[in-house]
Amino acid sequence: MKTIFVLFVVLLSVGAFGQCCQQMNAPTIPPAQLGTTWTTVDHPMRATRHSLAVEQDLRELGGSTMAQGERPVWEVVSFDSISLGEAAREYRKEHLAAPKAQIVWEKIGK
Repeated sequence: MKTIFVLFVVLLSVGAFGQCCQQMNAPTIPPAQLGTTWTTVDHPMRATRHSLAVEQDLRELGGSTMAQGERPVWEVVSFDSISLGEAAREYRKEHLAAPKAQIVWEKIGK
């Protein structure tokens, strides 16, 4: 377990070293400067203030469409639903009538 942990730490440290010190061996740096201290890359383009983009509607067409004589679904479709209690009673009757598996107990050993 300790060996796996040590190998894991070594692997992570090698990856971290590769990320942090990748500029040290870059081909643009002359060999004379390789021994100097490490500095971060400078980004000349900084965030500046500017106007915001033009407002856009996310819904594309937007709004809702309705036609004359539209009716709710409950007026058009009839649901032949039964109550939850009746459904439970029917399920219980089906469960009692269903064939059951037979349990065979075998004594093993003493």
